[in-house]
Amino acid sequence: MAADNAVRPGLNAGRRRVFFALWPDASVQASLAKAAGSIHRMTHGRLTSAANIHLTLAFIGSVSLERLALLLAPPAEVVSRAFILTLDECGCWPRNGIVWAAPSKIPDALGALAANLERWLRAAQFELEVRGFSPHVTLIRHARCGQLMRSMAPVEWRVGSFSLVESQPRSGGSVYRALGTWPLAPVRSPCLRNDHG
Repeated sequence: MAADNAVRPGLNAGRRRVFFALWPDASVQASLAKAAGSIHRMTHGRLTSAANIHLTLAFIGSVSLERLALLLAPPAEVVSRAFILTLDECGCWPRNGIVWAAPSKIPDALGALAANLERWLRAAQFELEVRGFSPHVTLIRHARCGQLMRSMAPVEWRVGSFSLVESQPRSGGSVYRALGTWPLAPVRSPCLRNDHG
């Protein structure tokens, strides 16, 4: 997924379908794609391509270019600290056949980032889903949900940024591209205490 910090010239026509997300590096994507492949043998369905694997923070939907410009300038108070996300649970929602991976423990910084984004977006009068934040990564769609084990081999993801992503529909499924990416605040190292003198 290519990342830009400015709107490309090609964005000047029409509306854009966008969402904020965490986007893993190639190593994490490969690990999750491998896990999805193992599960796929039991559930079948349509695998999420490795390049499209992500975790949605806030789905916004279709926006005008004017509103898009606002989304490309998140305020500093949205940013949380960098964190490690361990994806160690999996499951399947029978109502829509989605197989997902999720953390058994949500890092405080992830909860803070999602809450900060929601607060900012609602204040700016963007319409968001009513349901609470449930962090997960979609691995398979249209699956036949069977007796999946809830646990999976843990995948450790060092999260250091978040992105505004555009979803572009294609005949073979959506293609995603980052319109902007922002770093999270570095984790503070504990101060060394000097007990001498």
